[in-house]
Amino acid sequence: MDTPSVNVDPSVDAFARSSASPFVDGYDLEAERAVLAHLIAAGDPDPADPLFGRYQLLLEREEALDQRQQEHALRLGSDPLVRPHEAQEIARIGQLTSEGGDRMRLHTRDAMRLFLGRSVAPGEQGHAMAGGRRVAAALRALWSLSGNDNPYADWKLVEIADRITGIRGANELEQQHARQLLDAAREKGLDFSVLQSREPAQVSLGFGSPYGYMIVMMLVEIDWLVRLVRSAVLRDLMTSGEGARRIGSARHRCLSVFHFAVHCQRVLSQPELLPLSRADFLPNADAAASQRVEAARALLGVIPRDVFTGAREPRHSRRRVSRLSDAELRLLDSVSLSGDDALANAAANALVQ
Repeated sequence: MDTPSVNVDPSVDAFARSSASPFVDGYDLEAERAVLAHLIAAGDPDPADPLFGRYQLLLEREEALDQRQQEHALRLGSDPLVRPHEAQEIARIGQLTSEGGDRMRLHTRDAMRLFLGRSVAPGEQGHAMAGGRRVAAALRALWSLSGNDNPYADWKLVEIADRITGIRGANELEQQHARQLLDAAREKGLDFSVLQSREPAQVSLGFGSPYGYMIVMMLVEIDWLVRLVRSAVLRDLMTSGEGARRIGSARHRCLSVFHFAVHCQRVLSQPELLPLSRADFLPNADAAASQRVEAARALLGVIPRDVFTGAREPRHSRRRVSRLSDAELRLLDSVSLSGDDALANAAANALVQ
């Protein structure tokens, strides 16, 4: 057996030290393993070896660290003062739930119809109207796809949320206009109340994603807008034609984002596109991944780079960037997002046929 270099101190207390050591005295496991590699490789080293004492210390430290790691695991990473049976209680805590207590109150048929949507009667021709319940389900599906590191799901969630923010802003301006008319009449001595239903609809919610509540917030604001406008029309503060135009515009703004959300969900939920992720854009991706990327690009457009790299994120996402290695994440900044139009159209046609 080869003897170790004479410049290695054989004394037990001459071990290598590191500031990153898990031991109080700085014992460096990795450095010691390198020094004692010939003894470790032997399996049953010679006790006469000058470094045998350091080898025994290495075994003791490895066993001690293993025991500490097991104790840490039993405590589920909690403070050392916590006993294992106390730490196990965290696993028994159930998922947070609203117990079905969330409700939406709507006073107008306009808002309620937007929530319900409308389907085409069997045997008849026409176009269906997406409703709030369906849109909430579509957004939940996109939210789930974001957990697969799907950049297009992230992008569409960003875009839909931005559109909803714009719609809510426009509705706020309409509400202010109607309120100003009512307030001006009040200053002159006419105190008008805002119309409300004798029996408003009570809708149980219980959505499984924050995007469902984003939708109902928009609907209750549209409901309030309709009430304000019709209150102004009834009191001759606004013409019937103007009131109908303002309500119709709010309805169309809402439906535009509804149908856009459902379209995006249907595209990205196709079986061929379900596995889509940022890894598909990397140079080492296979042919199937490249086809998914080209199809998504043709059907939904070129994704903005800040969304692709994660610099701009949805309000709510299930994305976990740890799915990619550090090297792959660095590649995201250099990936081509525009692609080849001919390949993209061919891939898209293969999906929609």
